[in-house]
Amino acid sequence: MRDNAVMEACTSTHAGGGKNMTARTTRRFRGRAAAALAAGVSVVALAGCASVPGTGSADPKDVAAYQSTIAASRAAAAAAAGKSACASWQAGYDIRIVASRATVAFTKDPKWTWDGITTLLNAELAAIDTESGKLPGVISTAQPAASIQTAITDYKSKLDAYGAALRVDQAARASGDATWAKSNPAFDALGTAATAVKRVCPSS
Repeated sequence: MRDNAVMEACTSTHAGGGKNMTARTTRRFRGRAAAALAAGVSVVALAGCASVPGTGSADPKDVAAYQSTIAASRAAAAAAAGKSACASWQAGYDIRIVASRATVAFTKDPKWTWDGITTLLNAELAAIDTESGKLPGVISTAQPAASIQTAITDYKSKLDAYGAALRVDQAARASGDATWAKSNPAFDALGTAATAVKRVCPSS
């Protein structure tokens, strides 16, 4: 009932002034007590027409503080995601690079043969497939850290390209300058992509 009276009083005040409000309210009552009560309602009604705290414009300082808090929270989330993704990437890289280096080292012997390198090549290809298979999850983890996600995504594309090129050369079993015609350029590109990941990843 109080809220209804206040609402009516506010409406009357805005529509036609305080006198109309008092007149409309007092019609419901009789005698001096009723008039006094009506006057009391008028005072309460006028007080109720004041601005309600919290409905005005926010303090610019509060807005700035809120925005700063949100930005800091997002930055912290991105940093944590990036660090986690980089650690996972490094773990996969460390395993695969051992197999790649073993293959490269074998070819340093001028007398190496395709038959002799088969086991090492197959091991490297298996390591490539394993690393590549885990990278989508790593890339997803890195999503809040855009630069890291982009670098690892590019690295995966170069890793897959290197694996495909290595299979082509293995099947061709060429010699001389054509021995690693496909995989050598792909391996160089992969190395560049790996360096790019290390550059954007945190050092610790």
